[in-house]
Amino acid sequence: MTDLDPLLAEYKRRDFLRLLGTGALLAVTVQGAAAPIRVRLAADGRYEAFTGKIEMGQGSRTLLLQALAEELRVGVASIRLTMADTDVVPDDGGTWASLTTPETVPSVRQAAAAVAGRAVTEPGAWKVLGTSVKPMHGRDVVTGALKYCSDARIAGMRHGSIVRPDGYRASLVDFDDSDARKIPGVRVVRDGDLLGVVADDARTAARAAGLIRAHWKVDALPAMGKMIEQFRAGGVAPVEAKNVRYPPLIRRGDVEAGLSSSARRLTASYTMQPIAHAALEPRAAIAQWKDGALTVNCGKQAPFLVRAELAKSFGIEESKVRIVVNMPGGAFGGKQRGECELEAARLARAVDGPVRLAWTREEEFWVAYSRPAALIEIESGVDSAGRVVAWRFRNYNAGAPGLVPPYDFADMSNEFWRAESPLRQGSYRALAATGNNFARESHMDEWAHALGRDPLEFRLAHISDARLREVLETGAKLFGWGKRKAGKGIGFGVACNLEKGARLAMFVETEGAATLRRIVVVGDFGAALNPDNLKNQLQGGVVQGIGGALWERLVFDSRSQVTRKFSQYRVPRFGDVPEMRVELIDRRDVAACGAGESPITLPAPAIANALFAGSGVRRRGLPLVGERD
Repeated sequence: MTDLDPLLAEYKRRDFLRLLGTGALLAVTVQGAAAPIRVRLAADGRYEAFTGKIEMGQGSRTLLLQALAEELRVGVASIRLTMADTDVVPDDGGTWASLTTPETVPSVRQAAAAVAGRAVTEPGAWKVLGTSVKPMHGRDVVTGALKYCSDARIAGMRHGSIVRPDGYRASLVDFDDSDARKIPGVRVVRDGDLLGVVADDARTAARAAGLIRAHWKVDALPAMGKMIEQFRAGGVAPVEAKNVRYPPLIRRGDVEAGLSSSARRLTASYTMQPIAHAALEPRAAIAQWKDGALTVNCGKQAPFLVRAELAKSFGIEESKVRIVVNMPGGAFGGKQRGECELEAARLARAVDGPVRLAWTREEEFWVAYSRPAALIEIESGVDSAGRVVAWRFRNYNAGAPGLVPPYDFADMSNEFWRAESPLRQGSYRALAATGNNFARESHMDEWAHALGRDPLEFRLAHISDARLREVLETGAKLFGWGKRKAGKGIGFGVACNLEKGARLAMFVETEGAATLRRIVVVGDFGAALNPDNLKNQLQGGVVQGIGGALWERLVFDSRSQVTRKFSQYRVPRFGDVPEMRVELIDRRDVAACGAGESPITLPAPAIANALFAGSGVRRRGLPLVGERD
């Protein structure tokens, strides 16, 4: 746990209580407004709308404009949507957990309908929602006209650079900045363990920082295997908790009795290495102080959380901090905290002027937090008919999301054991649901093969959810499941999940050690509010998940993180992505759920299961392969 974890927990608790208390977000007040405002008619005859959510390439701007246009009965060009400026928008919570679609869209629709003086439009009468409106920024993205966070500039700003330690966990002992101070216009800043440089341009700042000779006290890091073993040894058992988004303990029946009476039992351990978010755009922030108040331009997923973090760090009221978000070039859960923003603000305060700080690619890799490593242990039992009747699932360190199995187990205990880690760790797309589903779907596959059962049929025998059954059956038909035999290096794998309200299934064909030949993925997200964008999210999540499944991992030595550039970090390439069919089941009568996170939970188990079918070797650790050319 870091010093910021209690702040994050409190922020998410307040977010949850606000949602619970209002039912919709209509009661959230725009800062400085006389009354709660989400939508209003401006003096020029256009509508204005406000949201605390951000656009980061997932299509939230387009979707929210669709929702507004639907209820206001105007074209999207007639609406100005202001996003993520904490001085003028409501706090909608962070852009995380696939919540924009199920929570923010309904509240925006209600607000727009109220302004228009009519009831919310029924799904059967939709004219704009349910259609594939093109991305609002689509043309600007492909032409290079779109301005991202790193493109932001303000008048009079200077540039900062941070002197980083030579170890992962380190404290500053002393330093010699005499050579750096010889450069005209350079200012060296020491603030606790923060050591930085401010100059008139970024190149000079980086050169001056490189001239400073600093001495650090470095803490040692344990080997990854030892670290994961320590998760088990020092893990803290969970207790049941109500009114939380991700309960750490979910039980049914008597798992001990179920295991004791099982005809056969199976125990297996699964591991997950830490991986980087690897967004194309590194962090950047511009900080400026004026009359004791702080304004920061940045690219963060959770502007109000960052505002709270900065206010706490400087001991000022949150109302004295303004966060203005420019679109980030990717985030994937990695841009929730205010690391770069805090550094920029400390530099700006020291030099009494605006400072822009842009992290390098190396800093983005090793200074930022990563997806947590995990150890997952499963003990299960089947009855004499080969049905799983007992299920004990323990996740150490990674988290509680995705603990609930989509299967009908009579006796089960699904547990998240909190553990201490020496690594900086935090949110990653889908959180722990990826690791939890990898372990769960691998284990179900192990049982199917151990019992001589077809992996698809074995899953269906344990699923009563009709929508999940349909995505599996639809995918099997499209894939041609069962028409060819696996073996001689050719494998076929399946995985499914019920995550954040979505029903998902993936079928994959592999060849050799790690070559993907075909993928079929089917998703049921309820009503498809923008079918094309929904397919994009489904496909994008699967592609990203291929990297985490096969190659992505961060490497450490006894002092620091070794992985610091893309040449040391294998992400999916165009040639890695096979023929892929993406199919949606559109249920107009079912409330829509988000698709930003859940699809990434499918590739790791589906690929692992296919590789086993083709080779007979079961791989229980992510990444499945590791580095390769």
